[in-house]
Amino acid sequence: MPDGLVSVIGFFSDFGDENILWPVMALSSFLLIVQGRRKIFFQWLALVILVFGAMLVLKLRFEACGRIPGQNLYSPSGHTAGTTFVYGSMVVLFGRSPITGFVVALGIALLAGAARVWLHVHSIVEVCVGAAVGLLGVLLLVLARYREMQTSLQKKQPEWSVVMFFAAVLIVALSLHGLRSPAEVWLEYFSHRFVAPFRHCPVTLPVA
Repeated sequence: MPDGLVSVIGFFSDFGDENILWPVMALSSFLLIVQGRRKIFFQWLALVILVFGAMLVLKLRFEACGRIPGQNLYSPSGHTAGTTFVYGSMVVLFGRSPITGFVVALGIALLAGAARVWLHVHSIVEVCVGAAVGLLGVLLLVLARYREMQTSLQKKQPEWSVVMFFAAVLIVALSLHGLRSPAEVWLEYFSHRFVAPFRHCPVTLPVA
């Protein structure tokens, strides 16, 4: 793959780093609170915990024994899961059609997953696991959003608030772009150090 194309793919893939995703989620929380949408805010917060908690458990589980020859699933793609869920949930929460948000999330999952594979960061299986977790979170949020639309008589929010929100997200994302979270390294170390003793890891013989 040409170096220029790799750089472009890497540039867009970096918008899924945790150093960007968490501030973006903070902005989403702020707008939901300002809009007075407390119920769906707590539902969304529960899904944040579910999605990121699931990826945490999966990474600790599969990374414990280290990389084993022939292993296709070592580190489920948290990058793919986070990118899919965070940006997809923004469209679901603040767009007019929740199902459109899910379609957008599906597209994000395909692009983010493909980018991670092209960059040789994850295998196809690993990005599929991450995409599935992220999409599940978005799907559950779609259901919650439809319930909110059916049961609440909330007044129409001014368009400028959502426009300002997405402008703030863009500014934050561009400002923090390029910063790399050390979370992946910490998780791998913790998994090898503290989870591995509780698993029956296969013994790999050194190459002669």
